[in-house]
Amino acid sequence: MGMIKLPIQSINYFKRNIDEVFISGNLAEGPWIEKLSVKVKEISGAKYAIPTCSNGSGIVALLQIYKQYYNRRKVMIQSNTMYGVKTMVASGGCELVGYINCRIESLMPSLKDVENAINAYKDNLSELIILLSDIGGIVNPDAEKIGKYCKQKDIIFIEDCAHSLGATLNGKSAGTFGDAGVYSFYATKAIFAGEGGVVVTDSVDLGDYIRGFTIYDRFDQKMPIGINIRPSEAQALLIYSVVREYEEIINNKTEIAKYYIKACQSRNIQFIDQSQNKLRGNYYKFIIITPGLSIKDALPNIKTTTSPVYDYSIGVNNLVSDHHLCLPIWYGQEIDITLAVCREIDKQSL
Repeated sequence: MGMIKLPIQSINYFKRNIDEVFISGNLAEGPWIEKLSVKVKEISGAKYAIPTCSNGSGIVALLQIYKQYYNRRKVMIQSNTMYGVKTMVASGGCELVGYINCRIESLMPSLKDVENAINAYKDNLSELIILLSDIGGIVNPDAEKIGKYCKQKDIIFIEDCAHSLGATLNGKSAGTFGDAGVYSFYATKAIFAGEGGVVVTDSVDLGDYIRGFTIYDRFDQKMPIGINIRPSEAQALLIYSVVREYEEIINNKTEIAKYYIKACQSRNIQFIDQSQNKLRGNYYKFIIITPGLSIKDALPNIKTTTSPVYDYSIGVNNLVSDHHLCLPIWYGQEIDITLAVCREIDKQSL
């Protein structure tokens, strides 16, 4: 955690405004939650943005709402994702009914992988949700196609965008290709503020349900489900202070990535390019891939790495975990670290 550095502009903005939170007495349900909502709508282009205390709480809320109001109680997830995504399904009161395979080229499912999983599913599609996770800082390259396919098949598509705030595909933001998306501001994410999440959607009904759910629906008193999953005003201010600088954060990490790209290209080492095929990533991770040999056999001299995404597979035998590694890349990373990694890359060839 020591390497996580907030932009100085974010720190200063937070300091300038935090006293007013205390002086006003609005420790909860004050103006900063609404300001954060407006900012995320501006970034994502979504019609509704509802702040939550975490990405996971937002996903669980969506699942409970879909079960309660839309009779959607069956969920498929991808095989390469955080174990917590699996636990969210049960926490949302739904049944996990299958896993969708992932490709080494993106660490995510292609449209074909989704189609294969759906074709193998023998139950009623009108009860089905697919919950897919963006990996490493980019939108799933097939997100637009997957979204259209799900609409044709009457399947709900929820995007877990914990990794991908600020990322786009063909100019369209992560979280806006399906029925809803959920961002994360956890301490290690690309846009980071310790904790917090935001649910985005274009659906009027879903937006109203989520907003009511996060405050127990204590004003309208019509919903049978709901719990307090709002961030405090202090946390909303901190998130807002960081989100204001999201372009600065992404640009900083993109400059670091340029060193790695040059080094990898000089040694014919494959990596996931976050600026190709109409993608614009946030470089949450810089990912090297080895589709043939295992990553340990192919690149034994690269020692300076961060945690992979992920080093395990959920539900199926997926070799993605054995064929990638992640190079250190964080906001404000020291140039000495970047150059040291480049020297390790320079010792390799494929």
